[in-house]
Amino acid sequence: MKRILTASVAVLMLASGATAASAQAYRHDGRYDSRDRAYEQGRRDQARHEARQDRREDRREYRRWAKGQRLDARYRDRAYYVSDWRRHGLRAPPRGYQWRKVDNQYVLAAVATGLIASVIIANR
Repeated sequence: MKRILTASVAVLMLASGATAASAQAYRHDGRYDSRDRAYEQGRRDQARHEARQDRREDRREYRRWAKGQRLDARYRDRAYYVSDWRRHGLRAPPRGYQWRKVDNQYVLAAVATGLIASVIIANR
């Protein structure tokens, strides 16, 4: 009987200790709740900053392209491709080259590397 009583008291003490420990853990988690929110807010602020930075880069200043430079990868997109080069008074591009209209300039660049072979200022 004494063993049963001792075992039940031990179980009760362990159970109450677990409850106290879980309450303490809950309180502990509550303390870091504001830090977690601050961390998430910091991440959102960083994302906003990066988005503003991207928008600033989109409003870039006029760039003068020159023969021998490499055309940036973003200008190798289909949006800059000039398919009707005759209408713009341009000569036929050699094999492996394409005309691109970038910053009011016609740029003849290699398709594979982006190396600029010729630049013509657009009149329009």
